[in-house]
Amino acid sequence: MKFSTLSFSVLVLFTTNVFAHYVPGFDSLQVQVSVAKRATNLLDPTYTYLPDKALDFINLHIKNLTNFNGTKCDTCKYRIKYGKSLIEEFPDQQHLVSLLLFKFCIIQNNNTESKCDNNDFFVTTQPKSSSILNNTYDSGYGLDTSINFYDNDFLHMLKNFNTSSELDLEYYCFYKGNSACKLPKTQDVDKFYGVQNWWPAKQPQHHFQPNYTNNTERFNVLHITDFHIQPQYAVGAETNCSQGICGFDESFNTALPDKNYNFTNYYKKFNPNISSFELSFYPDARYENSTYIKGELYDIPKTRGWNFANAPGTSFGGYKCDSPELLMNNSLVEVAKLHQQKQFEFVVFTGDLVDHNLLTCTAERTKHDEIRSFQLMKHYLNNIPVLPSLGSIFPYAQLPPLHLGNESMDQFQYNIDEMADLWINNEWFEEKDRNDLKRHYSGFSYVTNRGLKLIGLNSNSYYQKNLYSYVNLAANPDSFGTWKFLIDELVESEKKGQRVWIQAHIPVSDFDTLPLQSRIFGKIVERFSPYTIANIFYGHTHLDQFRVLYSSNATAATAVEKDIVNLAWVAQSVTPIGSFNPAFKYYEVENESFNIMNAYNYFTFLNETFVNGGKEPVWNYEYSARDYGSDWPQDAPLNATFWHNNVIKKLANQTDISFNQKFASLQYRYGPGAPKCANGTVISDDCYDENYCVMANFYSDDYQACLRG
Repeated sequence: MKFSTLSFSVLVLFTTNVFAHYVPGFDSLQVQVSVAKRATNLLDPTYTYLPDKALDFINLHIKNLTNFNGTKCDTCKYRIKYGKSLIEEFPDQQHLVSLLLFKFCIIQNNNTESKCDNNDFFVTTQPKSSSILNNTYDSGYGLDTSINFYDNDFLHMLKNFNTSSELDLEYYCFYKGNSACKLPKTQDVDKFYGVQNWWPAKQPQHHFQPNYTNNTERFNVLHITDFHIQPQYAVGAETNCSQGICGFDESFNTALPDKNYNFTNYYKKFNPNISSFELSFYPDARYENSTYIKGELYDIPKTRGWNFANAPGTSFGGYKCDSPELLMNNSLVEVAKLHQQKQFEFVVFTGDLVDHNLLTCTAERTKHDEIRSFQLMKHYLNNIPVLPSLGSIFPYAQLPPLHLGNESMDQFQYNIDEMADLWINNEWFEEKDRNDLKRHYSGFSYVTNRGLKLIGLNSNSYYQKNLYSYVNLAANPDSFGTWKFLIDELVESEKKGQRVWIQAHIPVSDFDTLPLQSRIFGKIVERFSPYTIANIFYGHTHLDQFRVLYSSNATAATAVEKDIVNLAWVAQSVTPIGSFNPAFKYYEVENESFNIMNAYNYFTFLNETFVNGGKEPVWNYEYSARDYGSDWPQDAPLNATFWHNNVIKKLANQTDISFNQKFASLQYRYGPGAPKCANGTVISDDCYDENYCVMANFYSDDYQACLRG
């Protein structure tokens, strides 16, 4: 019997639909079968094509590494020293050094390649030719996944690493070596680096805020962060998957549902009392000229049944996904509506536009997603200036300092150049700012019409995931010039009596910040507060937070009012990944002091969009920061003292379960990821860690020491 091509295709489609309807978790099974067909790891196909001489070189030096006998810490240090020595001895064999170090990582991790994919080497998926291996030793499987072993960040880091510095090695081996070494005790940066010599001495008048003559007027500023747009999000894809990020066609859950499972059970987890469902599978939903067009319903259960996935994705995304473009559009539509009432004078955007799927985080996709996101901001926010900080996915958080030269910088300069072009074309910056944007890795100094200076920093310069941040750390604490740029701007403003806001993506108090860099920034803030620095702004954590800085000889437990220096505002994310509800905030600001008088927060219950028939999310006013201190004087700003007295003291009370739970719920915007704070008659460790340890510690090493969970 013969089949035409068309009839055969119809038969395949019919068969697939039949299996999807009757086989629980059919989509996940299909993806897992596809994954199982791939090579065991990236090196399998590469080794197939290597000449014997190259294989002998690799095997000899892997043997030397595996035969090393020492502690985990010693082994980690030896790997870095040995790798650098090989590059220096065999400069024409650098690609083989890359191969053998990647192979050694896999061996150390019981042949689990995934544990090596985004630590030292950054595995990416990208369009490739039909040749798996060409003369660039670009390895790959599935014809779309690769590492360039000839030219990669780990090689550049090794070439420049100061292997004679035990401090540099121990920092690297703690953060990048899976805690192989203990975190070194943080040096006193005054003694170690002499940071007090980086600026002029503080004068008596600088211990107070300036005198204001026109401080009665108020205006509004939007703070929005962490969109993490996910262009490849697919309606119907698994959103309760076993990977770090879900909602892709290739997402799957290793735990398959049983034959009696109904995916609406997943929706009921978030609202057990729900009685009716309007399915929200609208793959063509979109915005045209700010107008929402829902499109046609795709009745997935009709063709695939009710158990084909654990949680098929709906139009606006899920709690284990980043922001579908539809959700980003919707959030900006809501911001634009609010702008009509509040007249935001400018926008503080503290970074991160690209989704968390590092396997697809190529230079091309990073550029595409950033351009698309900034275009959407310009479209919806029109002429409101947006002051952006680049996030930590840059790609892969890698950023070399300019002084290393073009060899390292070329692969990242495209992004900085593109951002300068885009921000100037969007009329957020002027042509005269172009060179400064490039010189400071997209950092900037911007003065508003009211005279407020905003200083933007690229936080990848102190990010623990940036390999280049370990290069000569002990010898040169400012290899990126970030702190010199900041100090120069602050000194200039101090002379003028000009108030300053500082913004970056990663909070210096976060685990992700190298402690020495955290301490340096704290010293800068202490030196230039309260006269010059009015406020500090971050994103990155996806939580609604703040961080209080105390003077060097005080802690949250011992501080009196004179010890309270300043604070940082950390804004909540739009992306729901991590089980958050999407959100943003705006500030009510005094005209001349540029102190913040209130912060207003808005959010939407994402889970409502799972079963609302494809309607737009409903955004809600959540709370104002002043709600925490009802007796705080109306004409007093919400400064660090406000947060210390009204929040931190209460978070420190380990029997005050009610307040801690309320604070935790607001951090998550009532999302399902909020920790449960009750542990008998005291608060749980998770709650203590996420509440008190975060808010009461400005330095990353103090934060880590506080943790007990």
